[in-house]
Amino acid sequence: MLPDLPFPGSTLGAVADRARATADLPDPGAPVADLVMDSRRVRPGSLFACVRGARSDGHRHAAEAVAAGAVAVLADRPDRLPADLGVPVVVVPSVRAVLGPVGALLAGDPADRLRLATVTGSNGKTTTSTLLAGVLDRCGLVTTVGATFGPHTRSTALTTPEAPDLHRLLRWMVQRGAASAVVEASSIALDMGRVDALPAEVAVFTGFEADHLDHHGTLEQYWASKAELFTPDRTRAAVVVTDDPWGRRLADQARVPVTRVGRDADCDVRVLLGISDATGTEVLLVHDGRRHLVRTPVVGRVHVTNVAAAWAAAVVLGCDPETVRDRLAVVLPPPGRNTLLSAPGSPLVVVDYAHTPAALAAAVSTAADLRPCGRVHLVLGARGARDRWKRQGLGEAARAADEVWLTNEGSHGEDPAAIVAELAVGLLGSDARVQTVLDRREAITGAVDTAGPDDVVLVVGRGHETLLQDAPGQVDAATAVRFSDADVARSALGSGRRRAAC
Repeated sequence: MLPDLPFPGSTLGAVADRARATADLPDPGAPVADLVMDSRRVRPGSLFACVRGARSDGHRHAAEAVAAGAVAVLADRPDRLPADLGVPVVVVPSVRAVLGPVGALLAGDPADRLRLATVTGSNGKTTTSTLLAGVLDRCGLVTTVGATFGPHTRSTALTTPEAPDLHRLLRWMVQRGAASAVVEASSIALDMGRVDALPAEVAVFTGFEADHLDHHGTLEQYWASKAELFTPDRTRAAVVVTDDPWGRRLADQARVPVTRVGRDADCDVRVLLGISDATGTEVLLVHDGRRHLVRTPVVGRVHVTNVAAAWAAAVVLGCDPETVRDRLAVVLPPPGRNTLLSAPGSPLVVVDYAHTPAALAAAVSTAADLRPCGRVHLVLGARGARDRWKRQGLGEAARAADEVWLTNEGSHGEDPAAIVAELAVGLLGSDARVQTVLDRREAITGAVDTAGPDDVVLVVGRGHETLLQDAPGQVDAATAVRFSDADVARSALGSGRRRAAC
């Protein structure tokens, strides 16, 4: 692996210009190495950004940053800084609003050397991003799962990293020879400016349903945040799945050229047929009067439009349609997205990231399709301290399963039993057999052991994640419990009693 090259950095004067700050700097030519938001990550030569958040205010940590070697401070509330800070202060109306431009400058504007695509949507972002990145030449990828370029990987704490970290990742990719990149853009990231100074050649919209309302407040605000990605200052073109009213609205209102994808007759890339089984998904498309049969190892009918959107985005980027078809056929799905696990004489286990009512309904339907003569055993939980309103909807979507194991998915300080009780409300009157096993390992193991060889055990909510967070503020391996749904399921399959198939 190549070593990380130092950032090109810049000067304090250039930072002030990029931030559009009016600053009386004693030495505008003073070198600045990088942009840091966390005082604990400051190194000599850093510019410390005083970001105000829900739980902390960076202005209160400015002195710590200076003591660690920060050569200047970026602030929007200078009155909250110590009077004798001892380094230049670059004052702007909003620190968060300039993190993208300044982070890009100090990283050497890596986005200018890449063909960029961005992907947003309530569900399917990671799968669509992975498919598209697998088609493009020398392409880096930033998703919920992490950042990758070829054999190189980097972990990411957020679906879309903070702007300085994102530009740092893009530089890391450029250093290793990347010519293009696909970035998953969450609605919260768009709200928080994390994809600022990231001009894309194409932006993709995979679909929409209510989510993250604990952050956005209303469904309209949530949609508006996603729609912000489809403006001329963020992308040159759009690929929009129009199978729901929100997608059609976006396609009508976007101020960039739009390629419509979906099942309607007026779509530019029309889905004529989509089928899926345990070996993958096959989609028949028509574009410019020509039919294209596309196959991918990704499992689940829910991914039909994701495959179509990835194909369309690659074509918009100038790729040959047949080349796109051939490359999609060998792109491996991201981990934790309908990941299939099996063992002789045991049920099929599906591990998926589904965490919204519509995504869960699709996951249960996919599980039923995989073993039509068997039963679906669903292991279901919900995250604590977020989106409490959707728990009943998850319970309602779970009614399509035959057996439901309600369990902890990471309570983040809430009472796990109370979370499960809210899920159970949606299951009232259901024909499904429902039981509560709060220990997630026991729930997964119990579901696998109970299911027959013709059955499917569907474990949802966490997908690829490997940390189970129960206490407030747990964010890393130092404070959270290491836990992988797939590893627990493999262990259960390996130790479970063997059963004769019907």
